[in-house]
Amino acid sequence: MRRISTVILCFVGASLLFSCSSSRKMSKNYVPFTRDLKQKLEKENIDLKQVQFYVDQKLILSRNLGDQKVEVKSGVVKLENGKYINDVIIPSFTPGICESTDNDKLMISFEKGNNDLAFGQGSGTSFSDYVLYGTEWKNGTASVTFDSNKFRASCETCPDVAAATLVLRKSEIDKFERKIRTLKGRKVD
Repeated sequence: MRRISTVILCFVGASLLFSCSSSRKMSKNYVPFTRDLKQKLEKENIDLKQVQFYVDQKLILSRNLGDQKVEVKSGVVKLENGKYINDVIIPSFTPGICESTDNDKLMISFEKGNNDLAFGQGSGTSFSDYVLYGTEWKNGTASVTFDSNKFRASCETCPDVAAATLVLRKSEIDKFERKIRTLKGRKVD
C-alpha cells in the first residue's frame, strides 16, 4: 500500500513540475521592455515601429453600452444584469506594433484601426518596465481609450492591470545586438 501511495505521489509531483516548467519556459523566451532597452534601441537608431511587441498578460477591455444602440466594431457584445456589455479580449503574448511615441509613452496597436493602447514607464517595483497606462484606477482596473471609446481595462491573469507589461522576444533583441570592433591599424614593415 505504501509503495502505491509513493508512486502516486511521485506521479503527481512530476506532473506539477512539468506543467509549471512549460509555463516558465514560455515566459523565459520574453524579456520586459524597459527604459534601458528603449534607450539602447534608440542609441542604435532602431525605429520602435519596426519592433515586435507583446503584452504579457491577458487583458479584458469592457464598456457598458446601456440600452442605447451603439455600433460595435471590436469585441463581443453580451447581456449582463440587463445591460449590454462590449468586451474586447487581448490574450497574453498577443503581438502588437508601436503606432507612435510621445516622449516615453508608446501607443501599441494589436489590430488595424484607431485602437491603440498607451504603455509607459511604471511605478514602484515596475518603475523601468513599460506597463499599461490608464486613468480612474479602481480595484485593479483602469479606464483606457480604445477604438475612440472609453473602456474599463482589467487583467484576467493578474490582480492589477498595472501588472500588464510590454515584452519582446529574446530572439528579437538578439537581432538588434550590434557588434563593434575597433581596428588598431597596420604599420609598414
